[in-house]
Amino acid sequence: MKFTLDDKDLEILKMLSKDGKIAYNKIAEELNVTSQTISDRIERMKKRGIISRFTLTLRAEEIGYPIEFICELDINATVMDKVLKVLRTITEIHIIRITTGIHDILCFGNAASIENLHDIVERKISTIPGVNKTYTSITLKKVKDSQVLNLDE
Repeated sequence: MKFTLDDKDLEILKMLSKDGKIAYNKIAEELNVTSQTISDRIERMKKRGIISRFTLTLRAEEIGYPIEFICELDINATVMDKVLKVLRTITEIHIIRITTGIHDILCFGNAASIENLHDIVERKISTIPGVNKTYTSITLKKVKDSQVLNLDE
C-alpha cells in the first residue's frame, strides 16, 4: 500500500532535511499544530520507511581525512555479494552503490593522504576477488553537498 504524504508531512520533511536536530516544538510552531502532532507524524513516517534514520554530516577533512574520492569498480557479477561484503569492511569507504551504466559499483570515501588513497585502492579494493578494474577520481572542489529536499517542484 502506497503511503500518501500531505502538505504538512512534506513541510516536516523539508524542515528535517535542513536540520535533523530541529525541535518538534519549533516545527509545530511553524506549522501551527501541536508538538504531539509532529511526533505522531514523524513516527508514522518512520514506521512506513519514509524516514529511515537521523544522521549527521561529518566534515572528514577536519578529522584528518581531507581527500574525498570516488572509486568505480568493474566486477564479475557472479561474486557481487562477496565483493560488497568486503567493501563494507573498508572503513574509509562511506557510501557504496550498485549502479547501471559502464561500471558496476561506485564507492565514495575519504583518505588521509594520497599514499593512504593508493593503499585503499591498490591493497584493499583491487585485491578483492572478482574486482576486475577500478577507476578512481579525487574531488577537487565541492560545489553542492546537500540532501535538503526541494519538494516544491
